[in-house]
Amino acid sequence: MVQIFQRRGVALAVAGFALAAAGLANTVNAACTDPSLARPPSHTPNMLSAVYHPASDSAWAMTVSDESASIVGLWKIEMLSKSTATNTNPMPDGVLIDFGLVAWHSDGTELLNSGSRNPADGDFCQGVWAKVGASTYALNHMALGWTSGAYTGPAVIRERVTVDGTGRHYSGTFKLTQYLASVTPGHEFDQDTALVTITGTVTGTRMTVR
Repeated sequence: MVQIFQRRGVALAVAGFALAAAGLANTVNAACTDPSLARPPSHTPNMLSAVYHPASDSAWAMTVSDESASIVGLWKIEMLSKSTATNTNPMPDGVLIDFGLVAWHSDGTELLNSGSRNPADGDFCQGVWAKVGASTYALNHMALGWTSGAYTGPAVIRERVTVDGTGRHYSGTFKLTQYLASVTPGHEFDQDTALVTITGTVTGTRMTVR
């Protein structure tokens, strides 16, 4: 269901993460392309980590890095709005911004299949991630926003999430900003003009074969 909120006289239609981020009177759609297949993890001598192994529903050791819990795998995710001390959202806390399936690949890329987006509008988008702490990961994710059939600009989502000790769940925060850009050479990904910023919490549950 599309939810309408008012902020400074501008109607905000919230039906998915890119739509919520747009802060425009018309729907903003996000369309992205699939990344190439992830490469298998590289093996580095003398570096040990606990990497979740779906076939055994347990953690197993392999030589890839010093991670204590791996983000690599397929997750069911949910994103809820939550204002912060530095950002007041145009909707109440707890509003569903997006949900879907996200794959964190071992090559440092990420792919999201958004459940709030209509596939005809474009429901896949992608990002890159890096480990920034013990079982903690930073994500820079980008979708491409559209309004009434015209390109609006990139919607950038920054996440910081931590995998728990079981390796089955992660939680953290996100900050989503919809920018205004133009379909002209060198300006397709401009991030000089922010239309709206949405902050909130994100949670993930790992998918397994059983």
